[in-house]
Amino acid sequence: MKVQIPFNISDRTMGRLMQLGDRIWRNTDKKFADWNMTTNHYNVLRILNGAGEPLSQVEISRRLLSSRANVTKVIDHLEEIGFVHRNSCKDRRVRLIELTQKGYRFIADTLQEAEEYAEDQMDSLSKREQKILCGLLGKLL
Repeated sequence: MKVQIPFNISDRTMGRLMQLGDRIWRNTDKKFADWNMTTNHYNVLRILNGAGEPLSQVEISRRLLSSRANVTKVIDHLEEIGFVHRNSCKDRRVRLIELTQKGYRFIADTLQEAEEYAEDQMDSLSKREQKILCGLLGKLL
């Protein structure tokens, strides 16, 4: 038996956002695989770079919108390849994560390529349309 589902623009929009998000995530992971990373690895580096100071794992997971357990694995990998360092803190339960010089160099070396990749992915929209979309997505967030 088939259920007739009426057209609902909110439902259609949500579906398209989920499809687009999944496609962007998969394509970006393929791109970052060239650097032995995932999107989350690169985003953690960008979060730490933007913060300008060491951050706790809890704060990184909050900014990344990811679980602490997932962030632990991401940070383990970044520490293993020498891009971040875990520092002790007065509160022994907290470890502050900071970029190493190697991590800063990696961001500097890959930033242009990452931005060019984003430009390529967004090339079907004009800069004006990108600004509008960014604003609309910000409202949803």
